[in-house]
Amino acid sequence: MSASINHELNQPLTAIRSYADNGHLLLDRERYGDVRGNLRKIAEMVDRMATIGAQLKQFARKTTGHCISVSLVDSVAASIGILGSKLKNVGVEVENRIPRDSSLNVQADPIQLEQILINLISNAANAVKEQSERRIEVSAETVGNRVVVRVSDNGPGIPEDRLEQIFEPFFTTRETGLGLGLSISQRIAQSMGGTLNARNSIDGGAVFSLELCAASDQQDAPETGTAA
Repeated sequence: MSASINHELNQPLTAIRSYADNGHLLLDRERYGDVRGNLRKIAEMVDRMATIGAQLKQFARKTTGHCISVSLVDSVAASIGILGSKLKNVGVEVENRIPRDSSLNVQADPIQLEQILINLISNAANAVKEQSERRIEVSAETVGNRVVVRVSDNGPGIPEDRLEQIFEPFFTTRETGLGLGLSISQRIAQSMGGTLNARNSIDGGAVFSLELCAASDQQDAPETGTAA
């Protein structure tokens, strides 16, 4: 991850230096239009570096570092609330199929769990924004002493030849995507003793499955929602 981030930041830094040095020569030749073009390119690269830093900062918020019993209902509701403005702009409402009266708890770090959910729901919103009818669904079920949370959408899905790559750092299927969110989310899930996987639904769209340990006091909880 560190090597990938270093590579991603070094590329624009090298280009910025090149455009700046070239700018001095262009100024000497009074080619002011070309100088402005170089400055625009430098600004674009600085913006990209800032975006990378902002995304990394989001996933570096202070946490307890300990997994505790966390209400899945509260975490999902909080994540949807945080994304309220984005979901409204896209024109989609998340269908939360986890009943509000559910007592389903998972063993997790609460902040890190929200970080994963926010990323998955945000990605789903990006996936459906070009659809005439937009649908995002969150469901959950217990499987033995594990809890599987699924975030599904009715977007175009993931190209089959790229399913094995989507969790690699800086790999993205979107023109404006950075490709960090899923990689970091998967690592967070693994650090909490869980897994994060993706597949395409037979009905179209993508399905992301987050599997975590059920909290010790909730291992016998009934199934909630439906499998997507």
